[in-house]
Amino acid sequence: MDDRAVSSAVSYVLIIALAFTLTTGLVLGTESLVENQRQDTARQQLEVVGQQLASTVMNVDRFNETEAVPETAAITRQFPQRAAGSQYQVGVLVDDRDAGRYTLYLDAVDSNTNVTVPVRTADSDLRPVRVNGGTLRVTYVDATDEVVIEHA
Repeated sequence: MDDRAVSSAVSYVLIIALAFTLTTGLVLGTESLVENQRQDTARQQLEVVGQQLASTVMNVDRFNETEAVPETAAITRQFPQRAAGSQYQVGVLVDDRDAGRYTLYLDAVDSNTNVTVPVRTADSDLRPVRVNGGTLRVTYVDATDEVVIEHA
């Protein structure tokens, strides 16, 4: 008669251990899925911001090609402060200054996600900078013949 009681207790412990193992696996698998989705969302948002910022840089650069070149011209755009819950920074890398080829580098601080977007300028240089995301001002400065991205 003692064997039956032990068998029930062992079965109960095995069932609890199996349920705990399955629950732990489910939680860990879900966490990985959520992190992947967060990185994909951040990447997509950074790509959109990068493309809009590149377009703004090219529009400001066109001021240089007008008949009456202004001393300064600026466009202020409001971009999100965060991408998928992570603050991000925008940087400018010089690829080939003579050909007017630059790269905008957007980097999400918390999630190891970064995006590069190529941008071309016609006649102006694009000053290498690094600024936080948010409201940005893109300015053409005739005195230095530069387009500058700065935090507004």
